[in-house]
Amino acid sequence: MANFSTHLKASTIVSATFSSLLLSIAEVNGFQALGLFIVGALAGLLPDLDSDKSKSLNSLFSIFAILVAGILLLNYQFNSVIETWLIGALIYAGFMYVIKPVFEHFTVHRATLHSISAVIMFCLLTFHGTILLGMSLHITALCCLFVFVGAMTHLILDECYSVDIDNKELKASFGTAMKLIDLRYPLTSISQLGVTAVCLYFAMPYFDDISYLVMNWHDKLQSLNFLPDLDNLSWQSIIS
Repeated sequence: MANFSTHLKASTIVSATFSSLLLSIAEVNGFQALGLFIVGALAGLLPDLDSDKSKSLNSLFSIFAILVAGILLLNYQFNSVIETWLIGALIYAGFMYVIKPVFEHFTVHRATLHSISAVIMFCLLTFHGTILLGMSLHITALCCLFVFVGAMTHLILDECYSVDIDNKELKASFGTAMKLIDLRYPLTSISQLGVTAVCLYFAMPYFDDISYLVMNWHDKLQSLNFLPDLDNLSWQSIIS
């Protein structure tokens, strides 16, 4: 199993690659690309919300608490500095002293959150969360894409670390990270599927618009030049 630092580095690299692609096809501006990069990098840590290590768990929840507080404070106007500080402190306290203990009590590491169904649930929760914040469907869909890519990077990396290349064998942890659903914990798995189904139902009115966005991205990516045109480099005119 990859450690906290490795997961963060991997999701950062993958997220940077995808955000640069979006910039190349002029799908987002620089500020939006930076925001999506941060979303994707942090999404690579989501499956470890069930971590058994207190240090990793504290780091994860601190990061997500600060992120959520920052998003709310940037999107809503408050009347005073004291009110702004109070809202930020309450969000942080809620994450650290209400939500985190619930995760510690009810989750088992590499269980239901280490599954493809959990990644889909995270994406749908992100969809509705960003819609509630008043973001456009375009940015909402991109946020979901970056959450999916970041979280899937985590699962794939864990599976790669379950293969012992030197001794040419599979470790005991192989198959515990990237699974469709965890049947060992039926109650939590059913609850997870229930949340996904509810989110999917309320997202149905957006399906046609999302399909149009996906087709548009597909067309733009097909016309993207990955290799430079050596006969028409922009810096050649400066030298000449």
